[in-house]
Amino acid sequence: MQAWYAKTFGGVVGKRESVARPGNYIDCDDLPGVNLSMSPSDNRRAPTAGRSIDHIGFEVKNLEAFTKKLAAQGTKLDEPIRSIPNAKNLKITFITDPWGTRIELTEGLPPAGH
Repeated sequence: MQAWYAKTFGGVVGKRESVARPGNYIDCDDLPGVNLSMSPSDNRRAPTAGRSIDHIGFEVKNLEAFTKKLAAQGTKLDEPIRSIPNAKNLKITFITDPWGTRIELTEGLPPAGH
């Protein structure tokens, strides 16, 4: 999982100290503005779509080029790229990671507070 997120989104692979269990370190990927932390599970998790946390999202530059890179790596879009009506230059699509996490990809999302 750690390698997939690093390759897909350019994360820096590392470890960070567990908040719940100080002194224990867990795998993580550092991305601009977020740290994705991963810990093992004995059970397979259900996909996120339709659950309390339906999806996570990333703003990317040049969504078309980014999704072509994903396709070359074997990641399929859940839906075609579409423009959002009444939103200037905003494009959106979704993918699902190999573990069932739904991921929203946007291009042109205005910064928070605008």
